[in-house]
Amino acid sequence: MEHIDLQCHTVASDGELEAKELVDLALKQGLKAIAITDHDSIGSVQKAIEYAKDRGIEIVPGVELSCDDPLFDFDKIDVLGLLTDINNKKLADLIKHINSQRDENKKQIIEKLKGMGYKIEFNDVKMAVKGTFGRPHIAKYLLKKYPEKFSSVADVFDRLIGVGKPAFLETHDRVSIEDGIKAIHGAGGVAILAHPGIYPQKESLKLIDYFLDNGGDGIETYYPYHIICPELKIDERGNEEMIKFYKSIAAKKHVLESGGNDHHGNFRFTLGKIKIPYSVLENIRSRKAL
Repeated sequence: MEHIDLQCHTVASDGELEAKELVDLALKQGLKAIAITDHDSIGSVQKAIEYAKDRGIEIVPGVELSCDDPLFDFDKIDVLGLLTDINNKKLADLIKHINSQRDENKKQIIEKLKGMGYKIEFNDVKMAVKGTFGRPHIAKYLLKKYPEKFSSVADVFDRLIGVGKPAFLETHDRVSIEDGIKAIHGAGGVAILAHPGIYPQKESLKLIDYFLDNGGDGIETYYPYHIICPELKIDERGNEEMIKFYKSIAAKKHVLESGGNDHHGNFRFTLGKIKIPYSVLENIRSRKAL
């Protein structure tokens, strides 16, 4: 069976790989297609498409928008746009707005870290950012500057900048779920609620209903929660049960399924870990619910 991965990140957001490096890695993993879905960035999509020509792999143009809604008490709600027109002006304008809020948030986090005694400056960290500015950039900077204090990027998150940790701050004035979905549709794309299983189950079901009521097209059913979300304390078998649960929700509501491994880099290698059938992409392309 041919497999795909519809959530991948590059240096255009907080991934470690350039577009062509990610394509090469996907080919090595034997994938038929991958989606480039950087956080609030479309900077690597065209590069990946051009590099992948005649290499036997399909590049799905996409983006992962950082959204919010006052009805839900989450730091952010990720909405995937797949098969989007990356030249759409309204989508580009929305991404620009999101990133202005991102940068302000990172400035505030860095100021908080400075207040805790860490020698870190916004401009110094920003110099290493090739796309959208994420917390992993701050973590990597601190890991490099203080190797005696931190063992890994995850260690920095666990101790300082993860949700609920001493230097964490929420980003304000994000784009609403409704506006994110409208922008994706306006760019000819399909709007997918990313990794619903990261939220408490009852809340995730409410969020799915809200997402669909606002025009969303489907949910990400395939996802490596057991690797990415250690706080869930599930193993591979538990992850399979999670996937089955959200697949049943998608079937019950007659909406599209998507699937991605949320690969960012070697610090958390996930590309191709969950086997996602090519039929998932075919159904998304034809807007055919499973």
